[in-house]
Amino acid sequence: MPDPAAPNTLPQYLESMLSLLLIQTSLLLTPLSGGTSNASSSEPLDGVTAQEEAKPGHTWSGTADVAITDVSGNSESSNAAVNLGLRWEGELDAVGLGVHYAGVRTTDKLTGDASTTTRLYQYDLDYNRFFSTEKNLYGYLNGAMRQDEPNGLQQRTSGGLGGGYRFHIYEGGDLNLEGGASYVSENKIGTVNETSAVGRAAFNFVGPWTEHLQFTATGEYLSGTTIESYVQDLGLTWTFSDNWRLTLSQSIAWDGNPSPGFSTTDRRWNLLIGTSF
Repeated sequence: MPDPAAPNTLPQYLESMLSLLLIQTSLLLTPLSGGTSNASSSEPLDGVTAQEEAKPGHTWSGTADVAITDVSGNSESSNAAVNLGLRWEGELDAVGLGVHYAGVRTTDKLTGDASTTTRLYQYDLDYNRFFSTEKNLYGYLNGAMRQDEPNGLQQRTSGGLGGGYRFHIYEGGDLNLEGGASYVSENKIGTVNETSAVGRAAFNFVGPWTEHLQFTATGEYLSGTTIESYVQDLGLTWTFSDNWRLTLSQSIAWDGNPSPGFSTTDRRWNLLIGTSF
């Protein structure tokens, strides 16, 4: 796979990610054995699957995931990640809310000094309006705020609108493709604040792999005059008991114009335990 950190490799990288998604989707099209999946959804960024319909008789559904790791001995560090999400979906409307945190703090054994190498905060909100009860074509409004100061991003806020289409690939498996425009304000370390209208393209896939395994994939690409970014999240969730699950997630954040002294690409792996309600 091309290295997203290398210059001018974004198109090749997106092509590779799309190819990976299509291969995974083809595998998921194989008829499932063992009945209909009851696996809970998992999305590392927004904490709740945007495509999962609310259970009959329930207005709101939600998810909560947490991971905490402490390392001591030759090296000392503490890692933590938290995802909280709420989702409401009616006959033609859907609303999603998400709150997310991920942090790594490392202590130098020689000096005793502690430093935070990763501290990510993200908040997001989306509203979808479907144009039919089949829930295929829809319009959307969204907003988000992201902070990752140790990696050069002091704050990025965005709001946008556009349209999307939901493909009901099979029972429980949905692929959403979206396109539209967003207005972004971005403040990075050592640079002036940038504001720009940008184009937006995004995808979201969720579907059961087996009765107890579920795969999710999301990606968002923003491109304007001075702002260019791509964020991708992959998750594999194992539901081991009623409403309890383990999720292995991998996230990539690519910045086409990083602050001086910072690299273009950040990566995170998390193993989280969570529940749905």
